Amino acid sequence: MKIKTGAFAIFALMMAISVQGQEDKTNSKSSVGLALGATINYYYGPGDRNFGDYESERVNWQANGMLGISLSTDKSGRRTMLAGFGALGFNNASTLSKILADQNYLTTSTRQRNSNNFYQLEGGLLIAEMFRISTGVGQQNFDNQNLVNSNGTVMLNQKSLQYNSTTVGFNINVTNVAIAINCNFMSGKDFYKTVITPSAGLMIKL
Repeated sequence: MKIKTGAFAIFALMMAISVQGQEDKTNSKSSVGLALGATINYYYGPGDRNFGDYESERVNWQANGMLGISLSTDKSGRRTMLAGFGALGFNNASTLSKILADQNYLTTSTRQRNSNNFYQLEGGLLIAEMFRISTGVGQQNFDNQNLVNSNGTVMLNQKSLQYNSTTVGFNINVTNVAIAINCNFMSGKDFYKTVITPSAGLMIKL
């Protein structure tokens, strides 16, 4: 399933809409929540990998967005929301090579570009504006190349790999800014192993 068009549409919608909640007499929050931000991520790889030393070439970045509808509000005013989450990021050449190697793909390309975009679209819950759990789909894009998978199947003129994307996370809220700490799990479809990418950054509530 191609998600590139859908990803751009979600991000365009998030950037275009600025939702201002109207407070009632009890100063309750708006039923709609919108947040945008950016994080630094670290491609850890398969869960059975020895962590070893920090490797700077595994560090990449992504932009994140959330659009949610409030389901309930607790006594402290924190909302639990049914939300859609989007991510647009870029993986460097070294990280892309590690992704292909971790999934046992052989490539005819001798050199990867240094900016390979990926998209993730997920739906889930943001509980008490603190705990996130969501799942959906993702796609890693790269330059056109031929791949051979672990079964020996030749995949001609490949430009992307698709996967299932699941994220669990925790937000530390400071006024309208939240420190977002997430862990993304990529598996299935074109991925033969589950890989892990933790991230940390800021989300601004609009």
